[in-house]
Amino acid sequence: MKITFSAMLNIGLTLLIIGCAGLKPTVFIHPQYNLDYVERVAVIPFENLTTDQGAGARITRLFITELLASETFEVVEPGEVALVMQQYATLRTADLTQEQIKELGRELQVQALFLGSVNESSQQRSGSANISVVTLVASLVDTESGVSVWSATHTENGRSFWATLLGTGEKSHGAVSRECVRRTLGTLIQ
Repeated sequence: MKITFSAMLNIGLTLLIIGCAGLKPTVFIHPQYNLDYVERVAVIPFENLTTDQGAGARITRLFITELLASETFEVVEPGEVALVMQQYATLRTADLTQEQIKELGRELQVQALFLGSVNESSQQRSGSANISVVTLVASLVDTESGVSVWSATHTENGRSFWATLLGTGEKSHGAVSRECVRRTLGTLIQ
C-alpha cells in the first residue's frame, strides 16, 4: 500500500489538531455583575487539597504574580492579607460565610476576594516519562454581597503533542503550574 504525500499531510494535521485540543477551563461568570466595579482585590491563600506539600502556597504566589502582571486590579499585599486572615485561622477558606467575606472586604478595603484550591498537583507516570498534572479551582467573590461572580476550574498537564511525537522532554512542574494559573485567570482577564 502506497501512502501519498497529501494523505500523510492530512494524517499529520489531524494528529496536530487532536494533540492541541486539550481540556478547556470550565467557567462561570455572573450574568448581571459588572466587573468594571472591581478595582481593588485580595487573594486569600489557596487551599491545598493534594498530597504535594506547599502546592497551595506555590500556586497562590503564581496567581498573585499573574494577576499583578495583568495590571487589571490593584492587589492587596500578601502580608496584609495574612495579618487579617489570622482571625480566621481555624477555618478553611471554603467555609467562609457571606458575613465573613463581607467583613474581610471591609478590613482589606477591597471590592472582591479571590478564593481557590489546588485540587491536584502530581507527577504521573506515562511510559518512561513523568508528566506533571495541576488542577486549580478559583473564584472571585464580591465583598458587598458575598456572592461568587466568577469561577473557573482548569487542569493542565506537561504532556504536549510534540513531546509525544518527537520524544522530547516534558514541561517542568513549575511550567505546568504557571500555565494552569495563566489559563484559569485568562478566563476572567484578557
